[in-house]
Amino acid sequence: MGINTAHEMGHKREDLERWLSKVTLAQTLYGHFYIEHNCGHHVRVSTPEDPASARFGESFWMFLPRSVFGSLRSAWELEKTRMQRLGKSPWNIENDVLNAWLMSVVLFGALTAVFGWRVLPFLIIQAAYGASLLESVNFLEHYGLLRQKTSSGRYERCAPVHSWNSDHIVTNVFLYHLQRHSDHHANPVRRYQTLRSMDGAPNLPSGYATLIGLTYLPPLWRRLMDHRVIEHYDGDITRVNIDPRQRDKVLARYGAC
Repeated sequence: MGINTAHEMGHKREDLERWLSKVTLAQTLYGHFYIEHNCGHHVRVSTPEDPASARFGESFWMFLPRSVFGSLRSAWELEKTRMQRLGKSPWNIENDVLNAWLMSVVLFGALTAVFGWRVLPFLIIQAAYGASLLESVNFLEHYGLLRQKTSSGRYERCAPVHSWNSDHIVTNVFLYHLQRHSDHHANPVRRYQTLRSMDGAPNLPSGYATLIGLTYLPPLWRRLMDHRVIEHYDGDITRVNIDPRQRDKVLARYGAC
């Protein structure tokens, strides 16, 4: 819930909300998400270049390290580039990756000072589990979806067809309408209360609360979702974002020449 709150605030223009987004991410040691999600994922979403867009045939356990380390690397490169444009070293407090991580150091240090070293295992476990929940949501939001390349060689603009959606009421209430994900990508600064269901957007068979657990079980996830991805592309497997490690097997199974 903290990460999702940070996600909502991190997209806003007000300095206070953006600062509070990093404060909220401090508990899970995921402050770099503030940069990578806004400046990386929203630019590269549903392309093979995006570490946070899951590929068809990729299990959650294959996706997890790719997304975690890919997002870390991307966030650092984005801030390093921004610092260079400002004529500054990346190793300074204005680097939003470093100042976000510093908030985690301060928080964990303060809690350790108050409760002693015995609090550290709890802090590490809750941070790891919180991050895994975030990555599970990342996994299901764009699984197998691919922006096609235009004649210029650039990817087409992100459209409603590039995000999985759900209108299940309870999880939408608890997750700030995050499941209306196509509208979020089309209008990232739009406040969650006004996010809409969009025509043409593919729909998940259930809400995030049900599907998060299924992402941990690859055979069940693939049985539930693979045929939906294929149907979304009218049976044309060549239009799907396929995991390169599984490409030959996937193409053989679904009849692509």
